[in-house]
Amino acid sequence: MLHQVVKTRQIPLRPEDIKRLVALAREIVGITIDDRKSDFLTGRLFQRLAANGLTSYADYCRLLESDVAERTSFGEALTTHTTSFFREKAQYDWLLNEGLPELDERTQTGQRELLIWSAACSSGQEGYTALMVAQQARSRGLWSLNPHLIGTDVSRPVIRAANQAVYSRQEIEGIPTDLRRRFLLSSKKTTGIYRIVPELRKLATWRQANLDSGLGLDGIAADVIFLRNVLIYFDDEVRARVIDNVYRRLRPGGFLMTGHTEASHARRDGLELVRPSIFRKTVE
Repeated sequence: MLHQVVKTRQIPLRPEDIKRLVALAREIVGITIDDRKSDFLTGRLFQRLAANGLTSYADYCRLLESDVAERTSFGEALTTHTTSFFREKAQYDWLLNEGLPELDERTQTGQRELLIWSAACSSGQEGYTALMVAQQARSRGLWSLNPHLIGTDVSRPVIRAANQAVYSRQEIEGIPTDLRRRFLLSSKKTTGIYRIVPELRKLATWRQANLDSGLGLDGIAADVIFLRNVLIYFDDEVRARVIDNVYRRLRPGGFLMTGHTEASHARRDGLELVRPSIFRKTVE
């Protein structure tokens, strides 16, 4: 197996192969790849050639044109899944202290579902953080909001990881101590391994989806959307489609959170800037 991996790494990537792979990345996943980054392509795809027993990138391109399952694996291999608990903490602080109280005030009587959508959820840390914050808000008296989370991602492996909700000691470092005690269970079998408590897991639904094509997004009508560290991978045309797909699934008065470097990409009619990287959908 090691011999096969090393051999596959040495397969030459020709300029015409790069051009076709870049076009397929945009077609299948919607992401834009610099055609000068041949090392990125070989680093991400050499295992796909090995898995399919191929000896050229030209053959792999032909496979992608006919094999639906491999197109999915191709997209998963190219996408980056960097996340952590309480990443960009200022957004969660704002949500706890201002955003959720505002949504609570709009609730006329009784209770209502608070739908949170983690649009590029990776292995679940972003979404579970949002649920922790929502439960904190309820503990402060915002009992009218019944939180539920939908997490979507193009990658099946990270969806499975999010559903399992198992994390290492290093991965949970960003969670405050009081919230660790409340929302994490320590493994009885393995030191340094933790799982999100059933109280939160039962509030989360995970599904595969494509933000560009809209496949897998049916039925989402969210109050809070996290769309962070994903727009930077798209060109202007694809980015506009993604923003439109997200905007149409945000309820009037709801909030959209972007990455701090992506806020300028999210500006469009119907979204007003509340804080840096936080937008409100104007009431229709």
